[in-house]
Amino acid sequence: MNGNKTPISLIVDDPAPRVFVYYEHAGADKRTLDGRPLRDNVPNAFLDRFCDLVERRGIRGKYSVVPIPGGRGRVDGEIPGFPREEIAAWLETVNARLKPFFDFCPEMLTHAGYLDLATGKMMDEQENLWSFRQDAETLTEYRSLALEILKNAGIDATGFTSPWDFGEKNEDAYARAVGRAMERVWGRKESWYFCRSLGGRGARPWIAAEEDGRRVAAIPGTIGDMIWQAMDTTDTSEEYVDWIADLYITENGKYGEIPKRLAVDSWPILTVHWQSLFSNGAETGLRVLDRIAGRVERALGDRVEWRSFGDLMRWTMENR
Repeated sequence: MNGNKTPISLIVDDPAPRVFVYYEHAGADKRTLDGRPLRDNVPNAFLDRFCDLVERRGIRGKYSVVPIPGGRGRVDGEIPGFPREEIAAWLETVNARLKPFFDFCPEMLTHAGYLDLATGKMMDEQENLWSFRQDAETLTEYRSLALEILKNAGIDATGFTSPWDFGEKNEDAYARAVGRAMERVWGRKESWYFCRSLGGRGARPWIAAEEDGRRVAAIPGTIGDMIWQAMDTTDTSEEYVDWIADLYITENGKYGEIPKRLAVDSWPILTVHWQSLFSNGAETGLRVLDRIAGRVERALGDRVEWRSFGDLMRWTMENR
C-alpha cells in the first residue's frame, strides 16, 4: 500500500446469485417500512450495474457470497426457482469483473437458520444465535463447508464475514476456526474476517489469532450503512441522493463520517448491504455510492486510496 495515503475500503454484505437474502429473513410481512412489498429477487442486471460503478470509480474492499442463500439452495448446484444458467452467469460476472477489486468471502452458510451438518437441514434458530454456543472445532466444520461450496462454485474466498453478530460472543474460538478452515480448504496460513464495527480513535485491523503458524486478521467496519434508509422510501431525487452522500462526505470533503474517521487516525471502512444498494429495485443506493466515491476522488484523492481486504490483511500481518 502507498505509505503516504490512508486506506479506504468498502464492505458489501449479503450478495447472492438471484436470491434476495434480505427478503428471506425480513419477517412474515416482507414489506418496506413505508409499506411496499419487498422485491423477492435481485436480477443479474443489478450486478452488472454495480460492476460498472466499481470499474469506473476504482472502488475496492470485500464482497460476500452467501453459500446457501436463505436455505434456498447451494450456489455450487441448484437454487430452485432460478435457472441454473442465471446462477452460473452471476458467478462468472463476479469472478470476471469484481475479482480485480474485491476479496471474496462466504457470509456464513445461509444467513438465516443454521444448517445442521449431520442432517443437512436448515433449523429455525438463526446462525448467529447458534454460533454463541459453539467451540473452535464445530465452528471450523461450519466454516469449512462454506469455503468448500464457494470453491466448488469457482469463488476464491480469502476470508469470512459474519451475518449479524455471528461469533462475536466467542470471538477467540471463532478467529481460530477461521484460520483452521482456511488452511484446510485452501492451504493458506493467513486469512481475515469481518465480525464487528468499531468507532473511536485509531480504529484499524488487528491480529486476532495466531495458532500453529496460522495468522488471522480481524478487519472491522468503521462507518455504518447509512444508505440502508433508501430501501424504505420512494424518494429517488437528486436532493435525496445528495443528502445521504453528505452523511459520508460533503462535496468539499470537509464534513461527514469519512473525514471524521481520518481526523482521528482511523481507516474509513464503509459497510453497505446488497439490499441497501438495490433499494427495493430503485437502485437509489447505487447512485449514493457513486456520489460518495466521486467526492472521495475529487476531495480526498491525495489523502486516501481504495484498498481490498487482502491489502488490509497484508498490511496488518506486516505491521501489527
